[in-house]
Amino acid sequence: MVTLAQLRDAGFNALDAAAREWSALATDLDGAGTRAASGIAAPLLASGWTGADADAGYRTLDRQDNELRLAAQEACGVAPLVETAATELRAAQGVLLALLADVSRYGLTVVDDGRVTAPSGAEATEQMRAAELTTAISDVLVRAAEADTLVGDAVGRLAPDAVRDGMDRWADAAADGRMVATLASIDAGQIPQGSPEAVRAWWSGLAEGERQRFMVAYPQILGGLDGLPAVVRDRANRVVLGATEDALRKELAAERAKLEAVTGRTRGSGVRFIVRIDELTARLDAVKDLRSRLDFAPDGPGTAVSYLLGFSTQGDGKAVVAVGDPDRARNTAVFVPGMGVGFEDVRDQVDRARDLWTAARGFGGPDTSTITWIGYDTPDSLTHALNPDHAKDAAPHLGAFVDGLRATHDPAAGEHVTVIGHSYGSLVVGEAARTPGRLPADDIVAVGSPGMHANDAAQLGVGREHVWVARAEDDMVPVVGGMAYTAPVVGVTPTDREFGANRFTTEGANGHSEYWSTKHPDSLDNQAAIITGRYDRVRLMWGTPPPARE
Repeated sequence: MVTLAQLRDAGFNALDAAAREWSALATDLDGAGTRAASGIAAPLLASGWTGADADAGYRTLDRQDNELRLAAQEACGVAPLVETAATELRAAQGVLLALLADVSRYGLTVVDDGRVTAPSGAEATEQMRAAELTTAISDVLVRAAEADTLVGDAVGRLAPDAVRDGMDRWADAAADGRMVATLASIDAGQIPQGSPEAVRAWWSGLAEGERQRFMVAYPQILGGLDGLPAVVRDRANRVVLGATEDALRKELAAERAKLEAVTGRTRGSGVRFIVRIDELTARLDAVKDLRSRLDFAPDGPGTAVSYLLGFSTQGDGKAVVAVGDPDRARNTAVFVPGMGVGFEDVRDQVDRARDLWTAARGFGGPDTSTITWIGYDTPDSLTHALNPDHAKDAAPHLGAFVDGLRATHDPAAGEHVTVIGHSYGSLVVGEAARTPGRLPADDIVAVGSPGMHANDAAQLGVGREHVWVARAEDDMVPVVGGMAYTAPVVGVTPTDREFGANRFTTEGANGHSEYWSTKHPDSLDNQAAIITGRYDRVRLMWGTPPPARE
């Protein structure tokens, strides 16, 4: 219980200082994680260090990175809570001082326990006034005590040793963030949902403490916000990723317990649980695969640090992963996959981006970022793929994402953005590019394309010389798609000479999925040359490439 004397005489400078110290600690922890990734892991990965010692070293870095991220997230919640306590107690103190002034003005007396008394022989009105002031002082002391206890307990929940049994720490961190948002009245409505430039301006205008408040309270919103720096989105999405994995594990355990409880009772009674268990297992495996692709441990020499720029398990699931920091890369490639690619395929799609990043190093592009953009619900079947609605719905989201890359890019670094569409993904790219200003790319690449709703490369907004297409031997998707996705009527396909694009070679690749083969790297190397601006190194079947970039 807060006493009258404690509240009356309290000074809150210590609370203000504590909030500042916690905010500074959160910044330091976050910075330590960033420095570990860029200053330690990145050089080691780029060096190609491998072997048993390397594996052990990378595992240690992963554990420490996870601990730093978790500590930074929890520390972000302390300052808003301390600030809330200071605000509540200051308000209570103000009310108390006003009440004490009334006690003095009316010639009454207050004792240490908060009771107000009138002089002996006082009239009934004075006795009543004393009783009213006693009640008011009691109420304000209760209010102060409740604020002190509530916030104190909440801060205690953020301590590492306060994690409850059976609850993983990331799930606890996410729950703590929701608690902080409620207690500290952090309003999600202040987060802009407009253009990436507006988002960038909003974030740039926030003080560090304000940024921390939104990070701890709303990581699920920040993670998908085009216009925020890559490191911010990555940090937010990893919180959501960890909490999601924990939730999937718990739901899977619960469904298995239900199945065990009904097994043998009636024939077929457990079918619905088996179906759900299979769904959850596949989703959990995909989440674990995604997390493994974010770890420092390399799949081979020359692997870069990765950034999770988007994550959701709603619907078919979405994931956006960058290999290399797009905010500081001179060359950035955004890869848009096609039909049948869902969240469960994130491992293979990110591996393609890694192979493309590695190939770019061979063309003098170490400062390159390659991004897998599974940012839309891809068609599940050929029947669905014949419907362009998926592409039309996805196009503005792709455009906003590329706009966001432009908005957050370091102006001191050169900037060259290539957007690559595979299969139905090239239709998404075409839909975005055909609207002026919607897709701010420098080069567009379409491989295995069924069509782009265009019959001339000039319609894609980057100039014919900056449109690149390819079709591997025996890839029938362009043939079938040519009957549906050329524009305005059935006619010229992207790999036809009449389309006016540069068609590059795909020697050794067969079918629809070998455009990033490392065994037959002709197509892979051609794409790497394009994204690094080494147009003179692209092997063409026909076309007129632009001059190579310096």
